[in-house]
Amino acid sequence: MQAVNNSLENQLAQLESQLTQLPSLFPSSPWQGVYRLEPEDFQVEEVLGFEPEGQGEHLYLWVEKKGSNTAFVAQELARSAGVHPSAVAYSGLKDRQAITRQWFSLHLPGQADPSVETLNSANWQVLKMARHPRKLKRGTHRSNRFTLRLRVDNTDDTTGHWLEKRWQQITQQGVPNYFGPQRFGRGGQNIHKALSWLMANPPIKPPKRQEKSIYLSALRSALFNAWLAETLNNQHWIKPLQGSCFNLEGTRSYFSDPTATDLSKRLASGDINLAGPLAGKGHLQSSGLALQAEEAFREAYLPYWQALANQGLKVEYRPLRMQPKATEFNWQAPWLTLGFTLPSGCFATSLLAELINANDAQIN
Repeated sequence: MQAVNNSLENQLAQLESQLTQLPSLFPSSPWQGVYRLEPEDFQVEEVLGFEPEGQGEHLYLWVEKKGSNTAFVAQELARSAGVHPSAVAYSGLKDRQAITRQWFSLHLPGQADPSVETLNSANWQVLKMARHPRKLKRGTHRSNRFTLRLRVDNTDDTTGHWLEKRWQQITQQGVPNYFGPQRFGRGGQNIHKALSWLMANPPIKPPKRQEKSIYLSALRSALFNAWLAETLNNQHWIKPLQGSCFNLEGTRSYFSDPTATDLSKRLASGDINLAGPLAGKGHLQSSGLALQAEEAFREAYLPYWQALANQGLKVEYRPLRMQPKATEFNWQAPWLTLGFTLPSGCFATSLLAELINANDAQIN
């Protein structure tokens, strides 16, 4: 039993180390900076990918918020509309210390639309609303549009040219699709809380629903980051093994086709990405050498993998690469402004880490 505990402790230490020491695609940037000095320096806008139909039981709200996290806004919208919190849904979680625009839906069958004034707050405003037949589900939106402003602290005459060249490399090649640090909480505390609950012997009372979701997501994301780091170190990040799974760019669809002959060309063009496993119950979808590698990884972290499966999570796949679209670059020393669009589920902070050693002013 002691040997098992020591093994789990070693794995936890490895996961924690990887949270701050994930291998990067490009050599470390010589430039240091800071972002999110003001909420206006970090702006995010959801791209839903479709328009509400104008009729139905669900009222869609297009909300601009500042200084509040998504879950809190959802809770307050439920209170203001006089509905149960379960009647409020959203597609993605957005940062608190930022200006963000995102969709919420209220289930209001047979009820009149509440007034905008009733729903508004000092920290958020409903910009528009429309009816739709179906509720929002997590991950429904197609992408997010980011506008980031950073201050670079160690500039010289070469800074702008260097940053622009690296930015071009990033947009052309893409970067590892790591889950960002905000997924894990300050100091990785969400992983600690997940393991304190999941690995407790004897079992303890599970956390509340919202906290449970956060902890499960943190542990699952840490395992994915560990897998992605392994593929990067082994140079299989964009060089598939026989039987690998692939993701169709900009979608949640994935496939494995060992007989396909044009995969390299499609990878190079950005039409598809290699995909890696998200822990859960069910069969891994890869085959051949790729399946062997994924099974070895699952075995190495089996207690954590089984704990996630026991909570009902199912095996899924996530792209290993994210590639920004519709990019913008503006350098006016010492300020750098970036604009780009990423598929839903991708973290701008992971993209930024390949460009500059930047600290979040809201954390440091």
